[in-house]
Amino acid sequence: MHIAIPGSLAALGLSAVNASQIGAKRPGPTPSGEALEQLAAAMDNRISQIAPDAPRPELGLGLNTPPADASLLKIMRNTAPYASNGKRVTGDGFDIDINPNADRSYLAHELGHVASAQTKPGGLIRNARANPALSRSLGAAAILGAGGSAALTEGDDDLATSIALAYAGSIPQIADEFLATKNGLAIMNDAGMRATAGQRGRLAGALMSYLATPLLLGATANLVGNQFDEDPRSTGEIQPT
Repeated sequence: MHIAIPGSLAALGLSAVNASQIGAKRPGPTPSGEALEQLAAAMDNRISQIAPDAPRPELGLGLNTPPADASLLKIMRNTAPYASNGKRVTGDGFDIDINPNADRSYLAHELGHVASAQTKPGGLIRNARANPALSRSLGAAAILGAGGSAALTEGDDDLATSIALAYAGSIPQIADEFLATKNGLAIMNDAGMRATAGQRGRLAGALMSYLATPLLLGATANLVGNQFDEDPRSTGEIQPT
């Protein structure tokens, strides 16, 4: 079985679990809605630690709960209303959308994006991820590189190269998510809400969903590319005359 098949199933499973947590229709034991002020204050404290010279960004907050009749599939198609962040049109901070029923670790993660963007490395990574032209170029390069390496390399022992090239095209996205998770956990700790094993697992699962996509992309491109390469002939093969 080619790795693309279990890879796609894993990616789908991670996305479903992530969407079910973000799109919770009832609050759990530690909902975001009960930790808004504490986590926002802890974010400011985190910024003072990692970017002491950066101005404190303004925050806009949108609280959105899924409709009672919203299916998991519908939530999976667009999780942005329930956990996302973006620069404000005024240019002085970030707007955050969160489902108040979702676990507070998801809010901390979104605040982690804001904190990491205040540092020079984090800001560069954020800008690279948000650049549509760069994202398209990296995505195209990842597909062409992963498939091209498979097509140009004889045999089928080139899967690792294809996957590595696919991951190279996703570096800004993966790095941004990694920094947000790291800072989100620090924000929870500063707020006196040290993440439990379950909350760490939720954030790890969300991060893994981003890691699974390049794996699937690289494996699929490798499968397609290998249809066009020329396998070396065995010494016992009869050659046409």
